[in-house]
Amino acid sequence: MLGFSIYLDTEINSQTESYIRTMSQHGFTGVFTSVHIPEDDASKYVERLKKLGKICMEQHLELTVDIDYQGLKSLGCSVTDVKKLTQCGISALRLDDGFTNSEIAILSHQLAIALNASTISETDVQVLNVQHANFDHMEAWHNYYPRPETGLDTDWFAEKNMWLKQQHFTVMAFVPGDINFRGPLYQGLPTLEAHRHKNSLVAANELKKNFEVEKIFIGDPLISNKLMAQFEAFFTRNEIQLHVQTSHSELMKQIWHNRPEVARDVVRLVESRQQNQKMSVSVQPHQTTLRKLGTITIDNEDYGRYQGEIQICKKELPLDSKVNVIGQVSQSDVVFLPLIGEKTAIKFMPMEEVK
Repeated sequence: MLGFSIYLDTEINSQTESYIRTMSQHGFTGVFTSVHIPEDDASKYVERLKKLGKICMEQHLELTVDIDYQGLKSLGCSVTDVKKLTQCGISALRLDDGFTNSEIAILSHQLAIALNASTISETDVQVLNVQHANFDHMEAWHNYYPRPETGLDTDWFAEKNMWLKQQHFTVMAFVPGDINFRGPLYQGLPTLEAHRHKNSLVAANELKKNFEVEKIFIGDPLISNKLMAQFEAFFTRNEIQLHVQTSHSELMKQIWHNRPEVARDVVRLVESRQQNQKMSVSVQPHQTTLRKLGTITIDNEDYGRYQGEIQICKKELPLDSKVNVIGQVSQSDVVFLPLIGEKTAIKFMPMEEVK
């Protein structure tokens, strides 16, 4: 699951509603919000939560609410009766301080519960079992960390997730956004400190590939249209979008694919040689310069049967008289090259479309 965050310290207005709909259209299926209600402003927060819940129901989005014991009371609910929450579009509760394991067990029979992945212990699991908790309704959600240097350690995170998977929990974690970072620190909202200044899509792929995280949410309150499109392309179509500078316009006219066997140094576009052979075009040596990271090349006639093969360099390579340079991936997009695996689709886009 891919998810995003909407916070209740600002109004849920038409602009917010439009953003939610656009994220839903781009393949995001979950929404996270936090309800720590100030006593002097309770009615405003409750109204905003109800409005957010209504929009989520209309868009078929799962709404998870981070809540403490006092917040539950402020919403007119108790541990034994949370019908009001489900009726207003809330799918799950991410439980903060103040709940005992006995109360968590009771809640787990009424709706989905997200436990604190970082602090849940073996003793907690044992007690929840004794209390007959519904483990089919429970997941393990990590926090995000606004303050630099406080995000989780990568090795510890890996070990914790391994234990959580052994307990059969679905694991969730946050990655930062790319614009409009949340205040007051504006330093991103990642789970891992290593992801604080990393590209959001690259961070999300690492969570999925390296740490067995099954639910990935954007922690910050807004992402760009470009990042939305990149998430949708990668996670729904296994497609990487690369903005490039090139005079080789043929690159933009189709979707290409990496070969099923992944090369160490280059991405090899499987369709390129086949098309060149069909067209019987001779590729003359030209612009055989140094190949930087992200350089797009085509093998010329001096490479024999490899003539016409188009590649993307995943590292700096020396000039080769048999290889023509025909373009360059934008500096902002070279970070996506390690994400290109076997048969990954590649869509080249002109630089002017970067937003």
